[in-house]
Amino acid sequence: MILIVKKAKVYKKGSNIVVETSRGITEYSTLDLDLLVIIGNEVEIDSGTLLFLSSINAPVLIHGKKYDVTLVPPFLNSISSIRRAQYTVSDTFMLNVAKSFITGKIKGMVNLTKYFSYIRGIEINMDIDMEKINKAADVDSLRVAEAELSKKIWEKLRNFLPSDFPGRKPRGEDVTNRTIDYAYSLAYSMITHAIMSAGLDPYYGFMHKNMPGRYSLTYDFSEMFKPFCVHVVISTVNKYSLGLDKRGYLDSKSLTIITKNFYEMMMKKKIRSAIYTKANELRKSIVEFKAFAPYIYKPK
Repeated sequence: MILIVKKAKVYKKGSNIVVETSRGITEYSTLDLDLLVIIGNEVEIDSGTLLFLSSINAPVLIHGKKYDVTLVPPFLNSISSIRRAQYTVSDTFMLNVAKSFITGKIKGMVNLTKYFSYIRGIEINMDIDMEKINKAADVDSLRVAEAELSKKIWEKLRNFLPSDFPGRKPRGEDVTNRTIDYAYSLAYSMITHAIMSAGLDPYYGFMHKNMPGRYSLTYDFSEMFKPFCVHVVISTVNKYSLGLDKRGYLDSKSLTIITKNFYEMMMKKKIRSAIYTKANELRKSIVEFKAFAPYIYKPK
C-alpha cells in the first residue's frame, strides 16, 4: 500500500497511522504499508511517528514542486566493505555500468513506444541508434547520447499523450509533466530504499554528478525503471482527467488515481521485486568487479 497525505496531520496510534484532515480522521493499518507520501509543506508529522515508520522499514517521500526528499530507515547489515568497493571502482567500470543503465532505459522506452503503437494502430518508425550509447567514450558523451535518444523517443510518445503535452520538461507546470514527475518520485523512493538495503551509497553515482544531498546513484539506477513509470502515466492520463490544485500540485483526486494505478501496475508487473533484485545484482557487480546486466522493461 502507498499512503498519500496532503494538508493533514499524521500521527501514530498503536501500530496504525492516523491521518487527520478537514474532511475527518482516518486510521490506516501499517501491516502492508510500502511507502508514505507527503505532498507539499502543509503536513504535520511528529518525530515519534517518523521513528515508528523507520522501525517498520517504511520509507517516507516528501514530494515538492521543485524537489523531493526521501527518508529511509538505516540498515543494520555490515556495509563498509561494499561501500569501499563502490567508492574505488575505476572510471571505466563506472562508465560501463552507466551504459547499462541507459541501455535499459532506451530499450525499455522503445518497447513501450512499440507497444502503444500496436495498441493504437499507429505506425511509428523507431530510428533509434543504440550504437551512440556503446560509442560514448566518457560519462559526459554518454549523457549527450542519452539526451538525444530520449528526446527522439519522447517525440514519438507524444502520439499517445494529451494534445496539450508540450514535451518532456522536468518540473514542468503542465498536468502531464507533473504526473510524470510524481511517478518518478514514487520510483525514486523505492529505489533509494533498495539501494541502501543492498549496502550501497545512494549519494555516490556513476553518471549523475555527485552533489551534496543528491541521490545520484538512485537517479542513475532509476533510468532503467522510467519506462514503467511512463507506462503508468500514459495509461492513466488516457483514462482519467487529471488536474492541478491552486498551488500547482496534482489535486487530491489525481494523486489518488495515479498512485493507485502505479501500485497496481507495479504489483502486476513485479516491478518492486525487480528493483530489489537489480539493486542486489549491482552490489554483486561492484564487489566482484563483474559486468552489470540492465533491466529492460517489457510492457506486455
